[in-house]
Amino acid sequence: LKNKYGKAFKKLPWGAIAMYTFVDRLTLGLKQLMAGARKFSIEYIERNDIVALTKEASEVTGIPYVMEADMEEAEKILDGKLSEFRVIN
Repeated sequence: LKNKYGKAFKKLPWGAIAMYTFVDRLTLGLKQLMAGARKFSIEYIERNDIVALTKEASEVTGIPYVMEADMEEAEKILDGKLSEFRVIN
């Protein structure tokens, strides 16, 4: 930010700098998430691509809680019922 704003940087409130840093990191994390999901533009992300990190967020949004999101698939894998996965004994 110092390079971008020069002398005006000293006039920026610390809260604004913190918010800028937070949003910048959030943006980077979202880009990494999208790349991992092979969805390289925000328009391709669907509700089933994301999870809520807290139960409260899950209840409010209807988005599955992170610990429950793939529970059915995990149970099928553990029970050996998914053909593309094999449980190794």
